[in-house]
Parts: sequence; structure tokens; C-alpha cells
Amino acid sequence: MRNVKLHKMQSRTKIRPSNQRVRRQGRKPAQLLLRITMAEIVPPIWRLIRVPDQFTLHQLHRVLQIVFSRLDYHLYEFQFESRHFEAPDPESEAEDATATRLADLALSPGSQFTYVYDFGDGWEHHIAVEAVFPMPSENGPDWSPRLLDGERAAPPEDAGGSLGFMDMMEALKDQSHPRHEEIRNWVGSTYDPGKFDAWAVDHALALAVAWGAV
Repeated sequence: MRNVKLHKMQSRTKIRPSNQRVRRQGRKPAQLLLRITMAEIVPPIWRLIRVPDQFTLHQLHRVLQIVFSRLDYHLYEFQFESRHFEAPDPESEAEDATATRLADLALSPGSQFTYVYDFGDGWEHHIAVEAVFPMPSENGPDWSPRLLDGERAAPPEDAGGSLGFMDMMEALKDQSHPRHEEIRNWVGSTYDPGKFDAWAVDHALALAVAWGAV
């Protein structure tokens, strides 16, 4: 797994929120270093990302979909203290994730919040703020999210939550398991739960940003 030095990271893509909105804040935009770990899975599956605090929670959701190799066809929710945030929906009682920026939560090193994806499988992700950095340059702020590190492949969609995924892992590693062939055919021959290509995923994230998908 590669080690990435934050001060050497350079932007490949620029995302610029409204300058007027930033000025109304009365503070300079910053970057957040976030460690995201999937709950109740051993060995742990985690990602380390850098995101601008001007990102909305909905934009963070899309970043997490990419770095955890999801397909974004389930509902999601962020939980911060007693507050809940979801994508806009007439039936939802949660706050609007598309209208809430990370900066609005006044996060600092040590802050924690939760991301839940797929209310059926209930994939829970613990998010910890490890550091808050100023933008590299006031003349050229880096608005691009980046994947810096991570370990292990994320579970496939609809794997049945953490318990279903652990059962799936048992079947995959034991060729005599009665469901081994069924599970292997379902996840595909290239799926390896122990492998994670951080460079390839970071590249995919950069392309998604460049194409306006985040």
C-alpha cells in the first residue's frame, strides 16, 4: 500500500464553489482529512480521503460511493450528533444533505459522524476527522477530493450487511463449502476481498470529478 505525503499532493481537477458563498462564511475554506471505516467487519475495511469542507454531504456521499466501489442505487443517511441528513425526498424527515456543507458542521480533529448506505443491508461507516488543513495556496485553492490510502475491497452490493458479508467470506475461502461455487459465480472471478488498488480508485475519483459526477 502506498504512502502518500499530503504536502506533495497536487490537484488534477478544480471544483470551485461560489466565491460569494465562501465570503459569507467569514472563514477561509479548508481541507478535511477523513478516515472512514466500515463497522462490524474484520479485518477492517477503511479509506483515507481528503475533501474540501465546502463539499455538501451529498457530494461526500458520492465520493464514498466511488472509494468503496458502490453503485449508488440505495438510499443513504449521515448522522451527526442528534442530526440526520438524507437526499431530498418528500417522505424523509431528515435534513437536506444537498444543502448542508461539511463546513456547516464545524468539524475539527477528533470529530466523528456516521454514514449509512442501503437501509436494507445497513452498511454503517464510521467517519473520523483526523486533521483540518488550510488550502495549499490562497491563489489556487485545491477543491478536488482525493483518495490517499485504504485497505481491502469493499463488500459487493446486496451482500446482506456485515453478517452476510462475513458468511460470504467464509464460503469464498473454503472450496469445500457448499456455497463456494455459487458465491464465486455471483461476485465474479476477479473479486478478491484482500486487494485494494488505491491508485486506480483515486484515478477513478479524479475522472468522476472532472466529468461533473461528484
